[in-house]
Amino acid sequence: MVRLPKALLITYTFVSLLILPICSHAQSSQAITNASLEAKLIASDASQKAEILTQLVEYYRDNEPTKSLDFAKQALEQLTRFPNHKLRVQVLNNMAWAYIAIGDYDAAQHCTDESKSIAQANNYEQGLYTAKTMQGIIYWRAADYHSALKQFEQALVLAKNQPSQHGIANTTNYIAIIYQILGEPKQALRYFQQALEIQTQLGEEKSIAVSLNNIANVYGTSGNYSLALEYQLKSLKIREKLNDFPGLAQVLGNIGLTYFFLENDDLALEYLQRSLGYYESIKDKLGVAETLTSLGTVHLRKNQYEAALHQLNLAIGLANELNDDVMLARIKIDIASVYVALNDPINAEAFAKPALTKITDLQVNPLLANALLVNAKIAKLNNTMDFAIKLAKQALKVAENVDDKRLMRDSYEFIYELHKQQNNFSDALLALEHFKRINDGMFNSQSDQRISFLMSHFEAEKREQQIKLLKTDQQLKQKELEQQHLIRYTWIAGLTGLFILTILLINRLHQRKIHHSLNQSIKSQRELIQAIAHEFRSPLAKVQLAFDMLEDQGLISANAPLSLKINNGLSELEKLIKEALDFIQLENNHDLIQLSSVKLGNLLSEVLEAHVDLYPDIDFELCEKGPQPCLIKADKHQLTRAVSNIVRNAARFATNKVKVTLINHIDSYEISIEDDGPGIPVNERLRVLEPFVRLDLSRCRDSGGVGLGLSLAKKIIELHNGTLTIAESSINGAKIALKAPSKTTKK
Repeated sequence: MVRLPKALLITYTFVSLLILPICSHAQSSQAITNASLEAKLIASDASQKAEILTQLVEYYRDNEPTKSLDFAKQALEQLTRFPNHKLRVQVLNNMAWAYIAIGDYDAAQHCTDESKSIAQANNYEQGLYTAKTMQGIIYWRAADYHSALKQFEQALVLAKNQPSQHGIANTTNYIAIIYQILGEPKQALRYFQQALEIQTQLGEEKSIAVSLNNIANVYGTSGNYSLALEYQLKSLKIREKLNDFPGLAQVLGNIGLTYFFLENDDLALEYLQRSLGYYESIKDKLGVAETLTSLGTVHLRKNQYEAALHQLNLAIGLANELNDDVMLARIKIDIASVYVALNDPINAEAFAKPALTKITDLQVNPLLANALLVNAKIAKLNNTMDFAIKLAKQALKVAENVDDKRLMRDSYEFIYELHKQQNNFSDALLALEHFKRINDGMFNSQSDQRISFLMSHFEAEKREQQIKLLKTDQQLKQKELEQQHLIRYTWIAGLTGLFILTILLINRLHQRKIHHSLNQSIKSQRELIQAIAHEFRSPLAKVQLAFDMLEDQGLISANAPLSLKINNGLSELEKLIKEALDFIQLENNHDLIQLSSVKLGNLLSEVLEAHVDLYPDIDFELCEKGPQPCLIKADKHQLTRAVSNIVRNAARFATNKVKVTLINHIDSYEISIEDDGPGIPVNERLRVLEPFVRLDLSRCRDSGGVGLGLSLAKKIIELHNGTLTIAESSINGAKIALKAPSKTTKK
């Protein structure tokens, strides 16, 4: 099969039809994520892998088709070992979908042929229906519309035998699209309305939005802009509700075109620019090219020829990149129209003539009428009036066949101008009467009133939504400010005195790094704080003893809220003093490190076992890589303390899982502790390693710790000639890695 366009534009500017997914099965309706599927794949046994791989093939086929194909090849290998004809058919059909997405129609055809053969041999009607529908799409993309229609009609017969009407609605939509491409709008409208009726019964909002947009396109082509706009606005509301970016891009572009045909160029530009923004955000090159072409058409009518050519040249670059012959032909016709307006027949003909040949070869009738009309205008510029009239009449005939009222009107208007210029007044008058009749039918008073109502009503709704969004945003910001103030005031009120001491310590530590001459002064400050911390223990113990005696004598209830707050405060102060003393001792006394032989795997297992009971909701996992056991020279007590601090910190922030990985590099070792919590922002990763620094407490399950855990861990690993780094976890949280040589020497 010859590689042909990836997408076909079935009218001059009025089309962007969304393909409905037809390969979906029951599992696609479940809330399955790629991460959970890939995790299941790793944990599954050989007999289960094929089913999970099939789900991954379907999951990635729309957004990452190349990745989908990689999983498909793995699935087919598994299905060779564990045969399952239904899964094989599903994989092949989804592979065809992915190949279509990347434009490899030969491979897609091969997949559907094999899928159809297996489905027929095993009497698997659902798989056969999907295969035939996929073949219809392949023929459609290859511009073989009659073969596509035949496949869709056969698929429709199979769909009617299925218990669900979902397949009937999808296939009916495809048949309608082909009829519209073939220039049979009445047939297309009938099938679109049938599909909409079924989708409404099923309550499938996304499919309903697609059908509404398709029906709007038919009405727009026939010049019934009031009905076109009405259906488009209904589709837009559903798209906004579903937050469907591709659908929003499509329907906003079509609304922009409707406003263009209503000669409201400012609103046309507004909606087309919004559509372009959505297409660019989802990186849809086809949609970007279509919208740029439409923007060029609007600029052309506003006599902004330089802007029109700029937009159209950008579009033609994308069309070449996509290898889309029909789009290339359409854009060339629009560029030729710009050169006609500039009275440049040479450049106009250079673009229009090959475009007309390509459109004629592909038999895209909705585009043919406009191509003929543009070539007729070029003939007029070349002063070949008889040839211009001949081409204009051909354009009129094609427009009548496809019931394109706008092009019928434009053709009659041009024929009138030609006859008038030749002083053929009787034919000119007849053409003028036809022009007025069609134009009046398109813009009668009732239609104008309906359009005005729809436009004003929709714009009012849009402004109301913007006001509501603004109010909601303001309320959220106000709540955030209130919460921030509450947290700030609580900390200030409870720990003002404590922060004074810690700030002095941190300031002195930083001053020592800034200038060597302040070393002695900082040492004095540290010794003073250490002495104060030691002295704090005695009155703190007395306060605790007195409070316990009051409780024993029954003067204070041990379970009273105030008693609990006092006990918690005393415990936290004791913990702070202990950790502060430990931190200072490590800073001052490197001899605290006592080296011995340590089996690192055993040490990590003991640490995780100690935390299982403390955090029963967390799944702790240990993974060892490289030669085992991993024997190192280190201080077992201090290294255990460092790892425990990090594991405890990870468990506080984790949602479900903490993963510890040990890698033995022979000469060195690496311990990484990962969690699936909110992670640590990049701009906070250095700051969080400083003493007494804690991030937002609302993100973890408890409020333990005073901000020295990671600082102690960093100091301990540095005393082992190692480093501590923070990065993003593979399970979406934070990853803290300790790296050190296997044989540590004291600093």
